[in-house]
Amino acid sequence: MELEELKNKWNELDKHVKAQDEKIKELTDQVTANKVKSPLAMLRRHCLVSAIFVPFLLPFFFWCYGVSELNCPEWQKMLLYVLTWVFVGFIFVRELYLYFELKSINVGRETALEAMKRVIKFRKHYNGGVLIALVMGMAMLLVMFSSIDVSFAVSGTAGVVIGGIFGAKLYRKYIDAVDEMEKTLSEWMG
Repeated sequence: MELEELKNKWNELDKHVKAQDEKIKELTDQVTANKVKSPLAMLRRHCLVSAIFVPFLLPFFFWCYGVSELNCPEWQKMLLYVLTWVFVGFIFVRELYLYFELKSINVGRETALEAMKRVIKFRKHYNGGVLIALVMGMAMLLVMFSSIDVSFAVSGTAGVVIGGIFGAKLYRKYIDAVDEMEKTLSEWMG
């Protein structure tokens, strides 16, 4: 009888240890998911705010063009206006796209591997969008510099410097958040 009793107690203890291991795994998964959700929420908020703010750049750009009284041929003015519309439109659509791409990352309801794939996809799309925006901005700047208007060239340069500083800080913030999510997810995958 003692042997049978000992076996029963051992099985009970084994069940208890397995239940505790499951609770620890659930808590670990929950903590890890929360570590990913924080930078994810920050990125979502930022993309949404950017998508709301970016359309207001159009009136600002056109006001700047009006103040500097573009002294260039009509085709150059039209090219600049078209490039400005395309640039602002691209940034607006890009921010909305990135917002919905971030919204599709659902840590806690998907595996760490699936979340990692989505984060990597986001990084790729974000970096590609930054590259396209840089090329578009440089095209606008070339049109500005070719106008041979000193005040316009100076304001364009000031815009590039201010935009470059702001853009570099923003880029670093995005990349740091993505790095944090990737690190947490890779640790979670083991």
